Amino acid sequence: MARRPRLDMAGFHHIVNRGVARDKYLEILCKACKTYKVNVHDYCLMDNHYH
Repeated sequence: MARRPRLDMAGFHHIVNRGVARDKYLEILCKACKTYKVNVHDYCLMDNHYH
């Protein structure tokens, strides 16, 4: 069975990357949001990657 297509909405982006420095990632994310006035609607930190 084929998977359903991803939801595609203008102005929203799905980002995935690998990494284990979770605290550093959150620090950089918070700083970037304040600096560039960006709203992050959701995020998911996994053991070795994030969405």
